[in-house]
Amino acid sequence: MTLRDAVRLFVLYSAIVVAVVALFRPLGVVVISVAAMVVIGWAGRIAYGYWLQWRWERTWGRAGKRILLVYSRSPHWQHYIETNWLPRLQGRVVLLNWSDRAMWRRPLPLEVRSFYYWGGAEDFNPIAIVFPARGRVRAVRFWRAFREFKHGKYGKLRKAEEELFAFASASA
Repeated sequence: MTLRDAVRLFVLYSAIVVAVVALFRPLGVVVISVAAMVVIGWAGRIAYGYWLQWRWERTWGRAGKRILLVYSRSPHWQHYIETNWLPRLQGRVVLLNWSDRAMWRRPLPLEVRSFYYWGGAEDFNPIAIVFPARGRVRAVRFWRAFREFKHGKYGKLRKAEEELFAFASASA
């Protein structure tokens, strides 16, 4: 989402709030308060994402590392990732091991914050989060692909890998 899109959505939400207040004048203060909290929370989340992307660029992007790869020591994908992906992504990837999450220090480092922000709550392991020099951060999810791969179906995994390596080569 670009800044222009965020501003457009903010204007739209503001217009909706004004319309709701006009309809429910007696409840106006409550509606305005709740709407303001929602808009502020939404804007704060977007600003946090931009801040994470800016920090990633300053911390890792300048060194050419534009991919955050999160995976675990699962027998379903660890060996595959370490033999097929890491040699191809060498020098462009920051690794985060989900199996070691109990040892992640507080306050959470940039890599963990970025994973929590873009990884979401579903299909997040394994995941590759790509930080392009310009543009939107992309998340390539592999959990379902490896689930099918485990049963002899290679299509989703190949497609997800193509997406990852296309992003990797475009951001190199």
